Amino acid sequence: ADEASVRAGVAAAVEALGGLDVLVNAAGVLRSSHTHETTLDAFEQILRINLTGTFLVIREAIPALLEGHGPAVVNFSSTSAMFAHPYMAAYAASKGGIQSMTHALAAEYAGRGIRFTAVQPGSISSGMTDGSGVSRRSVGPGLPADADMSLFVKLAPALGQGFAGPETVAGVVAMLASEDGAFITGTEVRVDGGTHF
Repeated sequence: ADEASVRAGVAAAVEALGGLDVLVNAAGVLRSSHTHETTLDAFEQILRINLTGTFLVIREAIPALLEGHGPAVVNFSSTSAMFAHPYMAAYAASKGGIQSMTHALAAEYAGRGIRFTAVQPGSISSGMTDGSGVSRRSVGPGLPADADMSLFVKLAPALGQGFAGPETVAGVVAMLASEDGAFITGTEVRVDGGTHF
């Protein structure tokens, strides 16, 4: 979310790599709370890291991507962008913004050869969803102590037992970023084991 840091980081990557063909925006934070107890600072921090951070990296990378070979951007949205995940309103807003921005950028840059897609992970085990002391079968870190767990019944994946590993998303990202995804832009791919049919 720091503009100067993003500018320096992208410039260093372009210099080290000799250009840029693919950008994957996977950084983000997840915080859970009752919305009426969420401070403005906490809400804005989530938007700044997840949504503004994604924008900043894309903005700085576009000049190099325009010179790249088959350039593609894969953004991390979430199933939260389209489906109700209680106690995560700020996170849902940030991921919905990423998804909408992905569509807008795909339209803007299609004629210039850059593809923009998004993945919507859900029910995926990661450092963000596991949290401290949270098992692979849980729904995420930091839920309020009085959270109504019955609200999460519909968030169980239909495939397998509990959350899947991050490699299930990595394969989709690799496809979208590669020539295999050359005719895919302006859309998102949900990777959630059938949680949301």
